[in-house]
Amino acid sequence: MAKEANKTLIGAFVMGAVALIVVAILLFGGGRFFKRSISLVAYFDGSVKGLGVGSKVQLKGVTVGQVKDVRLLFHPQKLSFINRVIIETAPGAISGYSDIEDKMALQDHPLEPEQLIDQLINRGLRAKLDQESFVTGKSLVVLDFFPETRIKLRGIEPEYIEIPTLPTDLEKIAKTLSELPLEDLVFQTRDAVAGINDLVRSPELKQALEALNQTLMNAAALVENIDKQLNPIASRLDETLKDYGKLARNIDNHVEPMVTSITETARDTQKLIKDANRRLDDVLVSAQAALEQAQKALVPVKNFASEDSPFRYNLSQTLQELTEASRAVRELAEYIERHPEALLRGKSASGGK
Repeated sequence: MAKEANKTLIGAFVMGAVALIVVAILLFGGGRFFKRSISLVAYFDGSVKGLGVGSKVQLKGVTVGQVKDVRLLFHPQKLSFINRVIIETAPGAISGYSDIEDKMALQDHPLEPEQLIDQLINRGLRAKLDQESFVTGKSLVVLDFFPETRIKLRGIEPEYIEIPTLPTDLEKIAKTLSELPLEDLVFQTRDAVAGINDLVRSPELKQALEALNQTLMNAAALVENIDKQLNPIASRLDETLKDYGKLARNIDNHVEPMVTSITETARDTQKLIKDANRRLDDVLVSAQAALEQAQKALVPVKNFASEDSPFRYNLSQTLQELTEASRAVRELAEYIERHPEALLRGKSASGGK
């Protein structure tokens, strides 16, 4: 008969296993952002070709989860489709760190993962599709921060945390091309090509090209003619430069004697000016003495010229007699001018009438 198992030993073994599990959780689970798996949802307007269940989800190039489900949703009123992608994060894929100045470690962060993701979304966390391999054509979901983009949430399934999405680069290019007026561009290009064709075949362009060709030929002939004239001009210019050199040397030979002569002339001029200054002083002294003598001599004249002096009265009478004599001489001269024969015959008794 088999021996009955020791219940005490079994209980101790179970308790030890539980203790090991708790210790492992405490050792390896501390400092983890996502201690448990979190389901996220992202809605893409464009194609999700190459994306399937199990596709990678990366943040900053590190795989932090995988695609759990891909489904196409249809809107009956708008008659439009969108792609819903369910993302499941990997527990422990992101660890926390703290700087020296931090007062509290991230493993003690009071926020729940849902609240933390909301803050990351506000800081620009977005989801977009990218090519994982050009060979296999597989795609992946890339999580990154684009703070300059707006937050666009659909709110279709509140049970999931929704991550705003961005279109791929190809979708942006396709949208830009779709907004371009391609038909108008094609018509404008066709008209431009037709206009260029008409211009190329137009006789005016042919005449313009012929005129341009003739102008170029004339320009070539002119250049050739100028080239022929340059040699004589250069020769004459060379001779002129030689003559100029001779003239400059000749002037240089005469400059020094001229400067010497000018210097001596300036020196003689300074001597003459000094001599003239001395003589001018003597002249001024003599003039001053003569002026004083003239002033003394004018005193008697002033006495003669007074109103009650006899000299002035006699002078006045003499001037009056001279005036009458002058009048008689003038009348005689007029008479002789009228009767020049009176100088020979004498004055007639009738008075020359």
